[in-house]
Amino acid sequence: MAERRGTTSRVQKLHASPILCVALMATAIFLAPPFALLVLSKQVRMFRTPVLYFYTNVSCTDLIARLTSTCIPRARAIIITRSFAITRALLAARTSARRSPSFGSSPASPSSSNRRLLAAAACSHRGVMSSTTLKPAPDVHIDRAAFETSMTVRALRVPVEKTDAVLRALRGFALDVPRVKAVVRDPSEGRERERLVLLNDRVVDDSLQGVPEDKLSAVKAHVQTFDMTTYEVPLTYEYFNAAQALSKLLPPGVEIPSSFETIGHVAHMNLRDEHAEYKYLIGKVVLDKNERLKTVVNKVGSIESEFRVPEWELLAGDPSLVTEVKQHGMTFKLDFGTVYWNSRLETEHKRLVDSFADTDVICDATSGVGPFSVPAAQRGIRCFASDLNPDCSKYLKINAQENRVKNLVKCYNMDARVFIKALLSPLASDDVDHEKAWVAHKAAHDAALSEFNAKKREAKEKKTPFRETKPKLVWAAAEDDGEPPAGSTFDHLITNLPASGIEFLDCLKGSFDRKVWAGRDLPMIHTYTFKAATETDDDVVRRGSGHLGAEITNATVSEVRDVSPNKLMVLLSFRITPDVAFPSENEETDAKRQRAN
Repeated sequence: MAERRGTTSRVQKLHASPILCVALMATAIFLAPPFALLVLSKQVRMFRTPVLYFYTNVSCTDLIARLTSTCIPRARAIIITRSFAITRALLAARTSARRSPSFGSSPASPSSSNRRLLAAAACSHRGVMSSTTLKPAPDVHIDRAAFETSMTVRALRVPVEKTDAVLRALRGFALDVPRVKAVVRDPSEGRERERLVLLNDRVVDDSLQGVPEDKLSAVKAHVQTFDMTTYEVPLTYEYFNAAQALSKLLPPGVEIPSSFETIGHVAHMNLRDEHAEYKYLIGKVVLDKNERLKTVVNKVGSIESEFRVPEWELLAGDPSLVTEVKQHGMTFKLDFGTVYWNSRLETEHKRLVDSFADTDVICDATSGVGPFSVPAAQRGIRCFASDLNPDCSKYLKINAQENRVKNLVKCYNMDARVFIKALLSPLASDDVDHEKAWVAHKAAHDAALSEFNAKKREAKEKKTPFRETKPKLVWAAAEDDGEPPAGSTFDHLITNLPASGIEFLDCLKGSFDRKVWAGRDLPMIHTYTFKAATETDDDVVRRGSGHLGAEITNATVSEVRDVSPNKLMVLLSFRITPDVAFPSENEETDAKRQRAN
């Protein structure tokens, strides 16, 4: 009883689920044989010596007999009995916890330190797992029988053992249709040892006219005569692609929606008003015809949210919009219902990141979930990254951690202007000079890395074990990066918000501190914006100059993609000049006076 009370106490502290014990009982049949060996070892003393059988008086036959007749049933009984005891204890503990006046005062409640750990874990779990869940789509019935038909093709009879060789010889002339096999059994009576190689429409007659001579010679090496026949290929709903299926299902005159964008396992469509009556049918067909997809959504209305995220309605599939996207050889997690992502920008993301030097520092002021910062950090580039959308900031941190580059990405959840201003603010007298601290840290890391490599080479030459951990360069915190450090410097500033990002240029003029930036090149500015069909590149530069409050010189305007027939997405890049970056003497005097007060 004392042992059982101890077990109950431990279980109460865990607050575990009885389901775990049910699972434990279910594994009894798997655990019983090895457990039985332990039971048997006490009888035959097989584990007292290195060799199992030669130092005992038990033969292999006796061993097997004891296992099957006595030890395995005994082991299984022990496991099940103990599992029932633990289950009863768990149920009692849970009942007691539910009846107690409060979780914290319950005798079974965890210690205060454990409560803190559990709370932190719960918050972290909620942060990762909270997601947009759309209203489920109604069930849609598709009459699959209406699609059943057949297709008549020519076929060549070949012995079953020659099938692969003939199929290779007829490559390019064998039937190649999705979800239809090119080799089938011969349905004719008495031909069980023969197969039919189905041919495509390039074969115009039974003499295989149209097939090149070299291929015919390869076929004749395996079959003496061409025994031709016809075969009715059964076609079902699965055979037809989405456009073909919709052409049969939608009324005449309704345009077949042919395009959608994929974000991980989510397909996003922009259906027209004429499709409204059939939108769930369209979603069902698109889901059926694309094995990689789990969710099909449609954009509803115009983008009016603060974070430029569209509103979606579920057409078919899983209502959760949490997905993963592969890009730059990395995986990006995101909730498509709360953050912005455009897979068509992958090339642009890579192009800009590839233009950076490995020693550069990046300020990504509208970072999203990290399509610039995370791949840049993978190259060893340090990144300040922030986004006003808290969900973007959350997934930015997750993606940096999951791709093992969080040590080089400082993540923030701030307005772009406030974020940039905070980084550019001058150092106060008691502020830590983070750049000088980084230089010292980098030097120490390089020395440690050099020593590590030398030891590794030496161990390899001597063929001795080497188990030291490689030094890791750490610039950012593993979790919370605190406030943006004042007096920061960077080589590139990115604002990837085409609808309004160019307006953030107004926070740059006069915001750079001469002392901090002394001896350094001022950064390149990269701001994405839209360009109307009636605008020229010079118009885009003038618009940027208007927001900057000064003339932009030596700028480049690069086309990124077509957004619509009358609108382009472009990138305006330029290096900010000293006369624009630094404040005038009067402005510096006023700023010093304000800081003093």
